[in-house]
Amino acid sequence: MNKGRTISRSEISYLAESAVGYSINELADKELITIDEGKINNKGGVGQIIEMLLFGIDNNSDSEPDFMPAHVELKVTPYKRIKGDKLSAKERLVLNIINYETESKNVFDSSHFYFKNKTIQLMWYLWEPNKDNKDYKITHQMIMELDDNPDLEQIKKDWQFIVDKINAGKAHELSEADTMYLGACTKGADSKSLRTQPNSPIKAMQRAFCFKTSYMTQLVRKYIGKYSDVEKLLSDTKMSFDEYIKSVTNKYIGKSDKELMNMFGIKGKSKDDYSRIVNHMFNVKRGLDKTDEFTKANIITKTIRVEEDGNIRENISFPAFSFKELVNQTWEDSELKEQLETTKYMFFVFRKKGDDYIFDGYRLWNMSQIVIDSVIRNFWLETVNTIKNGVELIVKGNKVENNLPGTSHNGIMHVRPHANKAAYKLNNGFVKGDINVDGDQLPNGEWMTKQAFWFNSSFIKEIIGDKSWKNYKKR
Repeated sequence: MNKGRTISRSEISYLAESAVGYSINELADKELITIDEGKINNKGGVGQIIEMLLFGIDNNSDSEPDFMPAHVELKVTPYKRIKGDKLSAKERLVLNIINYETESKNVFDSSHFYFKNKTIQLMWYLWEPNKDNKDYKITHQMIMELDDNPDLEQIKKDWQFIVDKINAGKAHELSEADTMYLGACTKGADSKSLRTQPNSPIKAMQRAFCFKTSYMTQLVRKYIGKYSDVEKLLSDTKMSFDEYIKSVTNKYIGKSDKELMNMFGIKGKSKDDYSRIVNHMFNVKRGLDKTDEFTKANIITKTIRVEEDGNIRENISFPAFSFKELVNQTWEDSELKEQLETTKYMFFVFRKKGDDYIFDGYRLWNMSQIVIDSVIRNFWLETVNTIKNGVELIVKGNKVENNLPGTSHNGIMHVRPHANKAAYKLNNGFVKGDINVDGDQLPNGEWMTKQAFWFNSSFIKEIIGDKSWKNYKKR
């Protein structure tokens, strides 16, 4: 069988299918090619070896698709097993580098993105912990035609949003969370990765188009795992995502929680009544966040109740972090940065009026990249440095105070407990609660109540109140 960049589509498909069921080592034995260990161990090594070993093409950054004139781009990407034996993409699928100066001059059909990624030969391998790269098995392959993709219209909208932001001289403000399925992810982490952009003297971080991790996860579940029970919102409509959400919520704006519970037959009172109301609005059984569209776009839904004085009841937290894991992260690779750069939030707002809470619509929001790179970065670094230097734990009666960043630190986020009960075991002999259930060990050996990052309620109040929060950029 022929190899190299000039082989035909049928030859590409044949080679891809011939690899299914084999590991890198097995392919190496089969093809009798010596593997360069240095290339295997670096990031992207598995994909590079597949390119060399199976297809006979060298690693490259050409502007053309990998195979010409077949016009096919090759992508090798990992997936993994997670809790409950579910499948998840291990990472986003990085596509082509965005040239801010030229891509912004195109329309979608003549864009470099479309030219490069119109047809992708996709190959999946199963990533497993504590396993050598060369032992990962290729499990599935498929041809992905952009023109036949059911999400094409949304992908076009995402591309247009990115290009419009570049044309507005705001490439430095791009965030992966700006869009739904097609993102603009960073490529590089220092000043050497800065690029010029049109209509602005400010250099912007180099970015690439990518299919988000959340989008790739749904593809993995659709083509490899279980997908039949996933609810879809847009299966019977030609409306866009935004149009559909508006059409549904507009029907219920102005109705009270009691009216809506009556309308949907929701009995009793529980903490999740408002989430249940929202699920009924969209006629979904498993939860709005679990639908195909929300999962692919990584949109987290939250119901917010606003009191008559303007304050809100709900607090919004991230998962509890491990002190020891947190101090071993860098900001660029931190979980908090990744979450904020890739997550959208949809807030469903209920405002108090007398004895009722009146539904007031929704707000779709993601954090500005400028705020992430400045305010949140400084907050994260201070949290990590405080833990590294030793959290000050001061016992006052039965309570313990600490010096982790609080609500007054930056106006956006703070650190606070994320456990059912307080739990401490200090070097001075003070013990409280069950540290094995509600505590986490600090690097210095002491134990304190599990902690998490939280959004300030005042910040959420500003988001749902449609108020400007550009002043946070200066903090």
